[in-house]
Parts: sequence; C-alpha cells; structure tokens
Amino acid sequence: MRIALDAMGSDNAPGPEVRGAVEASLRSGVEVILVGDQAVLEPALAAIPKRGKVSIVHASEVIRMTDSPVMAVRQKKDSSLLVALRLVKEGKADGVVSAGNTGAVMVAARTILGPIQGVARSAICQTLPTTKDPVLILDLGANVDCSARHLCEFAEMGVIYSRYALGVQNPRVGLLNIGEEQLKGNELAKTVHRTLSAAKQINFVGNIEPKALFKGEVDVLVCDGFVGNLVLKTSEAVAGLVTTLVRRELRSSLLSKIGGLLSLGAYRRLKKTVDPNEYTGAPLLGVNGIVIILHGASNARGVANAIRGACIEVECELNEHIREAVHAMRRTEVV
Repeated sequence: MRIALDAMGSDNAPGPEVRGAVEASLRSGVEVILVGDQAVLEPALAAIPKRGKVSIVHASEVIRMTDSPVMAVRQKKDSSLLVALRLVKEGKADGVVSAGNTGAVMVAARTILGPIQGVARSAICQTLPTTKDPVLILDLGANVDCSARHLCEFAEMGVIYSRYALGVQNPRVGLLNIGEEQLKGNELAKTVHRTLSAAKQINFVGNIEPKALFKGEVDVLVCDGFVGNLVLKTSEAVAGLVTTLVRRELRSSLLSKIGGLLSLGAYRRLKKTVDPNEYTGAPLLGVNGIVIILHGASNARGVANAIRGACIEVECELNEHIREAVHAMRRTEVV
C-alpha cells in the first residue's frame, strides 16, 4: 500500500512529515511517498538512520496557509498538495495525507479526484473523546450552508465510516440540535429529522443536545460545517483552559505539588486522550479517493497516525460502501 504525503503543508514542514512518514513505515510496512521540494526533503530523510519504505516525488511549489484556496489550486499546479492528489488519480498512490491549507485540500480533492457519484457535498469528520467511546462528528467545516439532503448524506457517510473504519457494528446517529424533542430547531432540522427517521438502514436516535455529545450517547453526530467547526474549536479551547487551570492549581501550594506528582500517571493518560495527534486525523468523505486532513500544528506522531487512518480506509474499501449507502438513502428520502 502506498500513501502520498504532502510533505510541505504543516506549520513546521517538513520535519513532522518526514519523521511521521518514517514512523508509519517502520510500524506497519506501508510505503510512504513524500511529495515536496526534493532539495529540502532528501537531507531531512537522509538524517534518519532507519527510514523504512519512504521515497520522494519532487514538487516545486507550496500552497501556504494564507493562500486563497481556489486561486492556489488554479495557479500552483506543481504544488506538493496537487502533485500528491494526482498520484492518487493516476493510481500511483492509494491515499493522500496533508496538514496544509484545509480549504485548498477540499477544493483540490474535488477538482482532481471528483465527488463520489450521488454525493452532493463532501464532509470533514473527526472523532472526539467522550466519557464512553469516541463520537464521530461531521461536518466540521467543509460546508457552511447545507440543505437537508446534504445533512442526510453526512449521516450516511458517517455511519459507513463508523462501521467499517472504527468497527462500530450498528452506529447510533444523532442530529445536533437545541433540544431533544422532535419539533425542536428550524425547518432544516425538522426535515432532516423526518428523513433520517424514515431511513430504516440508519439507527437514528433523534436530536442530541451538546451536553449529550460528551456523554457518548451517540456514535455519529450530524451538523452543518459552521456549527461543527464551532463545536470542534470550542472543545479544543475548553480542553486547553482546563489544562491551564489544573496546572495553575497544582503549582499553588506544596501540598498541591505533591498531589500532582502522585497523580502524574493519570494526568498523562488524560493528556493522551484529548491530544488530537493520538487520533487518525480528519477524513474528507465523499470524494473519489482517500484524503486525510491534519491540523497544521500536527507533530510526527499525528502524521503517522493519519497515515495509519488512510491505510484503514483503503483496506476496508470505504468509498465503495459510501456509494452503496448514498444510493440507499435516495430511495427513502423525504422531501
């Protein structure tokens, strides 16, 4: 299996990408293709004694975080991101991982790979920790304005990802809303509720309030990209706030410092639970190829885990299952 890695995309590129590629290859035997400036990548890779199956494909341009996604995709044809996606399009790689400009990844993926037939909008998804099992939430920012059909597609794709990539046999699907009652929310939410309720192939449990999200009451949570992105960033901010407050309190007195030392193992486990680098990135669902998006600040561990996530999607033939699921949804759609 071969995964193309946009080696110039992250905030600290190419260090995390090169080390992450090596870690992933040594761990699982996957072949990783580093795509980027060969003059930069070769010495970085040569500095690592054991490199596994890691190769380099040259790309002369880089899409920056500050670039306009549409203009960058149009003008930077030899960027590391576009070259990596073309490797998938040409059958030279099985998937793409990038920690670069998220908007550019979405535009480039739909332009080069194209959408899965029947999927109107692709969606970004990611697992979030809860008091029970992680919950998959989508969309996280690919689509600010959505129709009922789009949200129902997200539900179908989320179920498929949860079932085949995460191993949840009968995923519980919830619709993020301001209340649990069926008639809560705007007309869009009510329409989606009716449609998902009629879709017998989906284990729809109804509306879910934000407080229920972190209690693990659903396996897949559906919302539009505007709300999803706010949920994600708010969750990250709250996690950072809690970490800061705990550290402050543990340093406030000698007794607190002693207690902190005794609880060090628990704090390390907690940090690992909320660290996004411990998860398999944010898959972009709905395009004709495996695409994983990473945070720009991802470290080598995060890159390696995203490569692992891409391999899982390839192995379980995720996109074939999505095609079948979307077709089934069309037959039960309520307008």
